[in-house]
Amino acid sequence: MHLPPLATTIVFANENWLWLVIVFGVGALLFLGLGYAKSPLRGWVRWLAMGLKFLGLVLLALCLMEPMLVDENPKKGANDLVVLADNSRGLAVKGGGQGKTAGEEMAELIGGSDGELPGWMEDLSDTFRLQTYTFDSRLKRSADFSDLDFEGDASALLTAVSSIRKRYEKRPLAGMLVFSDGNATDSDLLKDLLADLKKQGAGREEPVPVFPVVAGSDLKGGRDLGIEAVSVAQSPFEDAPVTMTVGVRSFGEFEGSEATIVVTNEKGVEVAREPVSLGKDGKSQKRVQVKGVPPGVNFYNVAVYENAVADLIAKPDELARKAKELTLENNARLVAVDRGKGPYRILYVSGRPNWEFKFMRRSVRADEEIDLVALIRIAKREPKFEWRGREGEMSNPLFRGFNSDVPETAQEYDEPVLIRMNTKDAEELRDGFPKTEEELFANYRAIILDDVESDFFTAEQLNLLDRFVGTRGGTLLMLGGGESFQQGKWNNTPVGRLLPVYLDRISRGAPAHEATFNLTREGWLEPWVRLRSKQEEEDTRLAYMPEFYIVNKIQAIKPGASVFATATDSQQRQIPVLSVQRYGEGNTGALAIGDMWRWGMKDSELRDDLEKFWRQLIRWSVVDVRDRIEVELTRNTDGAVSSIELETRVATEAFRPQDDATVKFEIAGPGGKEGKTEMFGEPSLEEAGLFSSEFYPSEAGGYRVKTSVRDGEGTLIGEKETGWALNPAADEFKSLVPNRTLLEAIADASGGKVLALSEVPDFVNSLPDLKAPLTEKISRPLWHMPWIFLAALACFAGEWALRRWKGIL
Repeated sequence: MHLPPLATTIVFANENWLWLVIVFGVGALLFLGLGYAKSPLRGWVRWLAMGLKFLGLVLLALCLMEPMLVDENPKKGANDLVVLADNSRGLAVKGGGQGKTAGEEMAELIGGSDGELPGWMEDLSDTFRLQTYTFDSRLKRSADFSDLDFEGDASALLTAVSSIRKRYEKRPLAGMLVFSDGNATDSDLLKDLLADLKKQGAGREEPVPVFPVVAGSDLKGGRDLGIEAVSVAQSPFEDAPVTMTVGVRSFGEFEGSEATIVVTNEKGVEVAREPVSLGKDGKSQKRVQVKGVPPGVNFYNVAVYENAVADLIAKPDELARKAKELTLENNARLVAVDRGKGPYRILYVSGRPNWEFKFMRRSVRADEEIDLVALIRIAKREPKFEWRGREGEMSNPLFRGFNSDVPETAQEYDEPVLIRMNTKDAEELRDGFPKTEEELFANYRAIILDDVESDFFTAEQLNLLDRFVGTRGGTLLMLGGGESFQQGKWNNTPVGRLLPVYLDRISRGAPAHEATFNLTREGWLEPWVRLRSKQEEEDTRLAYMPEFYIVNKIQAIKPGASVFATATDSQQRQIPVLSVQRYGEGNTGALAIGDMWRWGMKDSELRDDLEKFWRQLIRWSVVDVRDRIEVELTRNTDGAVSSIELETRVATEAFRPQDDATVKFEIAGPGGKEGKTEMFGEPSLEEAGLFSSEFYPSEAGGYRVKTSVRDGEGTLIGEKETGWALNPAADEFKSLVPNRTLLEAIADASGGKVLALSEVPDFVNSLPDLKAPLTEKISRPLWHMPWIFLAALACFAGEWALRRWKGIL
């Protein structure tokens, strides 16, 4: 909205004469009333004549009070007025007609030379202290705007406006005139800026008005393709595809046509290609799957081009000649994909040797990212009888023949007989299932319980399992069997309470036999539950699955749990056999089938399906589990230059915040040109175990960060690698059409008005009349002005003319 001009008021310098003016006015009114009562004038003519004479007398009487005309204007040279000009590359794009660019039109209006400003700015400087700035990624002083070259890689519009607000927070700022196309690369700050713009300015009751001037070139006849955004959905495993959702923007004759999305790796090798239909509204979206992404941080270039030139992506010079677009700066984006690095360790605990472990172990044998550790009981605890062993023998005969230098390590009769598989050293699981948080939490991300009863664990170990999921954030999965769920007396235990199914509701009737496996609606939507990409193929696979005969009859699931698969037995009873839920910081799952191995016994194709099922289930159990070292990268645009905030959270082996640590960041820039930058994290004063630092990237491209954490004694706790991609050009050319919506939001919040370039000279003429923090009052004697006497004379002349008209002198 347009701010109102400053008020003009009338004051009386000699108010002591007010009583005399009132007495004169009353007397004049009585005299005229008596006089005109006897006048031959009749009707409206008499009343009009009397009113004109009375008005003339009152005007003359008011001159006794010396009326003054007071104007309030901005005090010359006391208030600041900021002129802010966008100097980013987005204003240098020519339209299809190859006319002037938006930058050239803007430079003609505001550009000067030799320290002199254009005429309309010089006029403003007579009233205001003119403050001139340019901005791209930084806010800079400019003497005459002759330094406008439109080469900036970013348009930090909101940061620039916010910085001006802070610089002039305690100074009399009358307003801001902002020249920009509104395509801000820091648009995520809009909400905070609008709230700040609504605050009162220094020395005034209203906000400081911002007047955005829209700079936009004529793009009619031009055409352009661009990538607006790329989001990545991934899992930390080598052979699982990465799904990229690519948002494509089209302009001009491209709308409604076809284009091609091409993904290349860091070596320039094409790894994916997908056609995309361009919507008539100018926006489209396409999902692209990239397979074979190795562990760790990887960078991919995602580009979109029209079909005619998509094959020239490896020949940039030829591509630039043949691609007839307004710009190619927005056709590609660099994307960082962090697959993480294993191995991710899982503890499998079984109450007896079985075939489930055989197929499970086989499924992850070739997966370097999964480390399946097993603790299998081959004999239960039983009383010691002397007659079962040789005379004087104290160890279990089952271990006879195994040499042991330490006699107490041999299994006693009253202890279960356990075997360990795939342990990292001789000490791991030596005393059976872990008994401390440090031993369990630090070594494993998930635990699988298979056909083992609750009595296998001590009360403290059961509580430890509860804390493993709820506090540490791990995953616990229970498989079906004769000693699982209700049959294993898991009800009324900490583990029973965290499972996604109820165990106190015992089903009556015959066992569930000839059960067929089916997916629920939720199961169809989960990629790790399905084994085929198409529904028809998945239906066929489910139809050929064998029937199962060992099914734990689960009656109901808990609130908040999800059922992904059910089994229907010969009596048509439907049993939830695959359920999961969130519990505290972690996840729990229940697979209520104890003979999944039947699936892999029919033929080789079904065996491959079973192994894929186990592999995907195991991967789900470790995907979202946190590590002792968690690194988070956040882009910070709240400043003149954008930065990356590096935050690392360090936990002890018991997964409690660890403060006595040293965190070092090694940052490698694009292509390793600048070498590595070493930085150390500062401990947070607000959050225990949090260490942070800030990095200012200097060029576009991919950045890798290696985080090393050592404890107070200098021992290495662990290392983690992550990274990010910086695309300033793609962000700057994200849209070539002026963003009027953003500019209008700024103007509305501050009480300003959006202008076109052609409206600026006329609008500038009204700026001296706007409200300003510092004003001055100029008074003029009204009674000295000729017009007041002419007005009184006109009233008397009008009264005389009416009497003359009616023939009365």
